[in-house]
Parts: sequence; C-alpha cells; structure tokens
Amino acid sequence: MQREASSGALIEVRGAWHGQVGDPERRFAGVVTVSDLPDVRVGASVMVTYHAAPNRTPGAREHGTYTLDVGGRTLPLMRLTCHETGTTGEEGNNDTAEATWQAVTLPGSTPTGSTGSTGRGG
Repeated sequence: MQREASSGALIEVRGAWHGQVGDPERRFAGVVTVSDLPDVRVGASVMVTYHAAPNRTPGAREHGTYTLDVGGRTLPLMRLTCHETGTTGEEGNNDTAEATWQAVTLPGSTPTGSTGSTGRGG
C-alpha cells in the first residue's frame, strides 16, 4: 500500500463496528494484521472510537475524530477506511461485518497512555 511521505503510519486491522451509527457507545473492535509502528504488534487487540462534539450535527465536510486504542495507548487517526464493506448493487455499507480496515495515524503522532515516557508497556 503506497502513501505520501507526509502521511502517518499505517495500522491495518481486521474487525467490525459494534453498535448503531450515532450511538456514542459505538466501537470498532479488531486485531492488528499490519503495522508500521514497532510498538503496535501484529495480533494485538484494538478498539477504535469516534468522537464528535456534543450537541453538534456535523455538515457534509465536517466530522469528529477517530482514536485507536491498543495496549493501553491511544493514537489519534487521520483516516480510517475500508474498501471491503460495500456491496455491489446495494446502497450503503455494512460496517458491522468483519473486514480489513486501514487506520492511518496523524503525522508525527506518538502513542499516549499510562506507559510512561519510554512508550514501553508493562
């Protein structure tokens, strides 16, 4: 998979969304299948959440933010996409079916969490 030099790191995950669209408790759960980051290992369980400002209805070009949680670390995402969930001849996507998703971190972002300044887990 090719990316621009200024883009963030790629983390590919296999999983699905759980919950209804618009539900603040909606979560993506999956497992890492590919990772550009040494601290994010293949086989690690991940959770992705979507955050939007409360009482705000985003416009077509506005949206909230996605974060990926893995091993006690949180990574802000620039992009979370999947090309497997569309069904030919049908409108919309079924993102609750298991599929492979590509998460791209914000450029220059490093994992944050309770692991201390070394970035090593316990």
